Amino acid sequence: MFSELERRTAIIVALRCGCAPKEIIDFLNFPKATVYSIAKSFKESEDIEKKNSDEVPIIGRTKFPARVHVLEVMSSEGDIMPPHFFAKGQNVNKEVYLDVMQTVVKPWMTQIAAGRPYLYQQDGAPAHTSNLVQNWCLENLN
Repeated sequence: MFSELERRTAIIVALRCGCAPKEIIDFLNFPKATVYSIAKSFKESEDIEKKNSDEVPIIGRTKFPARVHVLEVMSSEGDIMPPHFFAKGQNVNKEVYLDVMQTVVKPWMTQIAAGRPYLYQQDGAPAHTSNLVQNWCLENLN
């Protein structure tokens, strides 16, 4: 019979050699609960060692990355509207978006389309799907 210390040592040695907990249970005939408990602790300590070693690269993260809101329009003919950058920190709500549609996008589209039919497609952003913007699009983009 193995003492508790000998059993734990044997399990850890087997884990370090790459044995799976199931293999250890079958080969050494140790209780499942003991093997899985030690395997869990071993994996956690191994993860901590990796975090502190050179094996795992340190990846920096920015807590509050820079953000920019920009509106682009392009035609199927290859025409591209100059990008419209919204003011720093400006929340693009339905009113702001509608103002840009009226003063920037619509004049550009009228000039580029030059009487040809066109399709204006938006994504599902809340400002794009608001009733105010949708109604304006139905009335003004033809």
